[in-house]
Amino acid sequence: MTPRSLFCESLSEAERHKYIESEKARRDLGPEAIEDWQRRFWTQWLRHRWVEHLMGDVCWEEFDDWRLGRLPALFGGHAGLLGEVIELVRRGGENADIVWWAATGRRDIGTVVRMLTELRLNEIRCCRGCLDFVGLAVEEALAP
Repeated sequence: MTPRSLFCESLSEAERHKYIESEKARRDLGPEAIEDWQRRFWTQWLRHRWVEHLMGDVCWEEFDDWRLGRLPALFGGHAGLLGEVIELVRRGGENADIVWWAATGRRDIGTVVRMLTELRLNEIRCCRGCLDFVGLAVEEALAP
C-alpha cells in the first residue's frame, strides 16, 4: 500500500473549502477560508484519517507504520462490535459517549474499553498550533 500524505491531503481539502466558500461569497476569501476550514473541520478530518490508518484502509505516512491495520488484527474476533465502535467514532463520538453506549446497550464493555484504548482518541486531537504546517503551505502557495 502506497503511503499518502496528511499534509498534502489536508491542504487539498482546505483549498477545496476555500474555493467553495469563495464562490458562495462571490469573492476570494483567501487565508480566511483556510483558517475557517482548520477551525471547523481539522479535528474531525484528522480523526477520520487516523481511523482509516488503524483499520488498514489507508496508509498515512505521518502515522506510525506499526499501527496500520492494528485494530482488525487485535479485535478480528469482535468484528461486529469493532464496526459499531468505529461508526460511532466516525460520527464524532467521544470515549465517554461510546462507553455509555456500550453500557446501556449491554455490549462487552471490557472489549469496548480496550478498543478505545487502542484508538487513543484523546491523543489524536491537535491544537491550533499544530496546524502551522497547513498555514505555512498556504502562505507559500499564496506567495507571489
